[in-house]
Amino acid sequence: MQRRSIAVILSTGGAELDLPALGDLPSARVVRAEFARSEHAACVAATLEHQCPIAELVSVLRPWAAGRGWSVTVAPVKSRE
Repeated sequence: MQRRSIAVILSTGGAELDLPALGDLPSARVVRAEFARSEHAACVAATLEHQCPIAELVSVLRPWAAGRGWSVTVAPVKSRE
């Protein structure tokens, strides 16, 4: 079953955060991304498509993000059906 979630990723340590940096995102595919940047921080709200349950996605994304100097939180997108 295809699922959609929103991942909010924050970089405060100067680690690059742009669309190419999300290229090796594990267990999900980015279908939309909106970026915001300031002098000392960057963030992205990314709509993801994935097959796995959200808890499994979070358990994969958190260490992936931490390895890049980012933090991440994920929330499911509610179906409009």
